[in-house]
Amino acid sequence: MPNRCLRRPAAALVLSVAALLAGGCATSPAAPPATRPPFAGNVDFDAWKRDFAAEARTAGISEVTVSTVVPRLRQLPELLPLDRQQPEFVKPIWSYIDATVSNARIERGRRLRAEHAATLDAIAARSGVPAEIIVAIWGKETDFGGYTGRTPVYDALATLASTGRRQAFYRSELLAALTLIDRGMLPASPQPTGSWAGAMGQTQFMPGTWLRHAVDGDGDGRIDLYGSLTDAFASTAAYLAASGWPAGQPWGWEVRLPAGFDWSLAGEDRAQPLAAWAAAGVTRADGRPLAGGLNATLLVPTGRQGPVFLLTDGFRAIMKYNASTSYALAVALLGDQLAGRPGLAADWPRSQPLLSVAETRELQERLAARGYDSGTPDGMLGTRTRTAVRGYQQRAGMVPDGWPTAELLARLRAEG
Repeated sequence: MPNRCLRRPAAALVLSVAALLAGGCATSPAAPPATRPPFAGNVDFDAWKRDFAAEARTAGISEVTVSTVVPRLRQLPELLPLDRQQPEFVKPIWSYIDATVSNARIERGRRLRAEHAATLDAIAARSGVPAEIIVAIWGKETDFGGYTGRTPVYDALATLASTGRRQAFYRSELLAALTLIDRGMLPASPQPTGSWAGAMGQTQFMPGTWLRHAVDGDGDGRIDLYGSLTDAFASTAAYLAASGWPAGQPWGWEVRLPAGFDWSLAGEDRAQPLAAWAAAGVTRADGRPLAGGLNATLLVPTGRQGPVFLLTDGFRAIMKYNASTSYALAVALLGDQLAGRPGLAADWPRSQPLLSVAETRELQERLAARGYDSGTPDGMLGTRTRTAVRGYQQRAGMVPDGWPTAELLARLRAEG
């Protein structure tokens, strides 16, 4: 799902298991719970709806759509905590990848890749995006269509647009949903169902992404990201291509580093040609040569004790689908397995103690107090936090691998 993930609310767990066993799309609305918790916010939702309706009319949304959809919008307060509990940001990366790149998913993904080979190969040839990556995103987002979400999409968007940490973003997404209704791509009623964040279909497109990148892959004159796999596959490929996927090229490779490696070369902002990496002694873990004219960056997701990767712009295109290193790496590694490539050569440092969310937030605050840009202190380990850690490590004479450890936090605490 571009820039967010599908997460099943606790109330939907029983329904989701049934959907997975049935292997079909969960597209009918869930019945509203008998009682709802009080809304966790001070917003006057009726006043908010009136204001939003005026904005929608000004934006050119038809009166029919506005008057049909907006008055019926409901708040779903149970969604608000989910925005801070996305597993790709709070689970250890190896646990997240283990759950994604499971033997069952690999086996099923390979079967489906073969079943839809003609369609996928044609889309890959046109877009330059590898077929296995399209299938991996399909598998990661909805378990190959087994669970597309049961949250009413317009209600979800209205909830997050009226109360939450990214109100402007979700307000624009709700406007995009109304535009899709005006264009006949979505129904005004009943609401389509999707993720808690309002993402829809086989590969979980947000409304704005649907507007900008969805395509009619099967040529039937309409775009159906729920019922047409060809539309869903072609739209996913179109999004990744527009996000910068280098045509016909891989996302990257697991690599090995030489003794005495210059760790200052690591980091998402240190791109250089593959030939330069080879000259620095970096080799592919599978023993094949680093060749080609691509630029690549070095990712060290768990420090010098775990696997290390060279990343092309393909990996960064996946990051635009969902801005999480764990998500992008899980999709990339699942794609490798679907294509018959070997798994990881290096082991994850599973026994290494990890910082809690509260400790990571404290780390971010202490780094920021020393002038390092660690981003918003939210307790989530992202690119800016790793870059800040690397900067501090360099100044302190430590190995600058960008990995926050308990020892690093203790050192920052000792400095006051």
